[in-house]
Amino acid sequence: MDYTVIDHQGDRFSVRNIYCIGRNYRTHAAELNHEVPGQPFFFQKSIPALNTAKEIILPIDREIHHELEIVVLIGKNGENISENDADDFIHGYALGLDLTDRKLQTKLKESKLPWLLAKSFKGSAVVSTFQSENITDDFWLRINGEIRQRGNGSQMIFSIPQQISFLSRMIPLMKGDLIFTGTPSGVGYIQPGDLLKLGVGEQPIHFLSVR
Repeated sequence: MDYTVIDHQGDRFSVRNIYCIGRNYRTHAAELNHEVPGQPFFFQKSIPALNTAKEIILPIDREIHHELEIVVLIGKNGENISENDADDFIHGYALGLDLTDRKLQTKLKESKLPWLLAKSFKGSAVVSTFQSENITDDFWLRINGEIRQRGNGSQMIFSIPQQISFLSRMIPLMKGDLIFTGTPSGVGYIQPGDLLKLGVGEQPIHFLSVR
């Protein structure tokens, strides 16, 4: 299968890795009763988690949470990237959803086990088309017309350049890598029949149905 994302020029990028930062908004850490981390920490989603379609197909017998995020597309290889140079490695920005099996994640965390199976099911890394402009305005998720999540990049504990610099010191970044940069508060369940709209400022940019 061809796991690609589309940039603002209509070109396709093959996705190499999907990295996600955890607990990067204080309000989200608080709503799940988590401590704010002292440094960035990341988990991964598998490539089959990538979802660029207009629908979410929920796995059977699992209750799935939405987590709205700004997603960064890495445009060239790099390692040991400084924060000042981080923008040079960004090819585009999108909105996405880090879909999460919250009950399974809680169970795994209580057993001190990795989160992979709660985060990496098929279609659980939703991304819109990538744009060249940084997403600096408020971004939001509406479900059935109601605002469920709203955030702003300025609210991040670790900025996008900080994330890129930190991650690239630990793992070489590759052209086609995606970085999910954290979710604001308001996470919650989605269910079949829901209609989702993701947007920035006054502009909706991605629409999804759930089944």
